[in-house]
Amino acid sequence: MLSSEKIGFSYLPFQLKEAYFDHHSYLHGISHTYRVMYHVLNIGRLAGLNHEIKLAFCAAFIHDMARKHDGYCIDHGVWATKSKFPLFMKLFIETGVNTEGLRAIKLAVANHSIRHEIRKDHPFSTIVALLKDADALDRIRIGENNLKPEYLRFPVSLTLIDFSKELYHCTKAETPVSFDEMIEIGKGIGTV
Repeated sequence: MLSSEKIGFSYLPFQLKEAYFDHHSYLHGISHTYRVMYHVLNIGRLAGLNHEIKLAFCAAFIHDMARKHDGYCIDHGVWATKSKFPLFMKLFIETGVNTEGLRAIKLAVANHSIRHEIRKDHPFSTIVALLKDADALDRIRIGENNLKPEYLRFPVSLTLIDFSKELYHCTKAETPVSFDEMIEIGKGIGTV
């Protein structure tokens, strides 16, 4: 079960507002972002990750905020590093992120929508992979067969596909008012 104590930092300050998003969207807005944040915590916990969870969680918080449309776009991650990262950098630092962690967040956001992978020996490769898998688990919102399991990077992500579908179906009608509400919805489903 997910809780601030189990993940090592408080997620309570990470509350989304429509005003944070350049393009108001059902596909890439608050509900999607909260689900991706949730999946980061879930994958990270089940994969036995530590500091990577916080960094990927921060990256998930801003990953789609700079989108200008809902279509295919490989640039919105870079846009978010330029326009959204500076707005939330203080929050990340207050959460305990150091200078190296800030660089990792920026790299994960910039690379989350790019098809190619960064080198496995790169010091931030796990953080980027965690954000990519968390984002991919929410592709059910685009279509039933849109998630391609063979592209998931963590073996544990494969075990979360059915859970991710259920989480989407429980949150697609209404936007959760807080991330804490998303946590409660996940608990109600029966967090893996």
